[in-house]
Amino acid sequence: MHRLGLNTRVENHSVIVQVEGELDIATAEDLQINVQDAVEKHGPWLILDLSGLAFMDSSGLNAIITAYRDVTERGGSLSLAAPNERVTKVVRLVGLHRQVPVHGTVAAAVIAMEALEAKKEAG
Repeated sequence: MHRLGLNTRVENHSVIVQVEGELDIATAEDLQINVQDAVEKHGPWLILDLSGLAFMDSSGLNAIITAYRDVTERGGSLSLAAPNERVTKVVRLVGLHRQVPVHGTVAAAVIAMEALEAKKEAG
């Protein structure tokens, strides 16, 4: 049975979606729906907290790429936070880290997102 735990919170204008379990063909749509709802309610500065993500396949990557497109179209940004070694390898293998910043912790992602948002507002 595939299960994906999703928890959303807002911290300093950043929408943080905590992703736990397995992000695959059976659960990718759940993430997409959750992200769309969160961005509509709270804004396009999105951090995906992957610290609890055990596994991700190509469907999960596609869900993240879709989230990236959604937030950038709204003038925001996406960051990934705290992926484990296995997920990091997948992200790096496809080159996603070149478009989507990857941070070691959620706190580091929040600080970077604040700086990016301030820079965008300034000019």
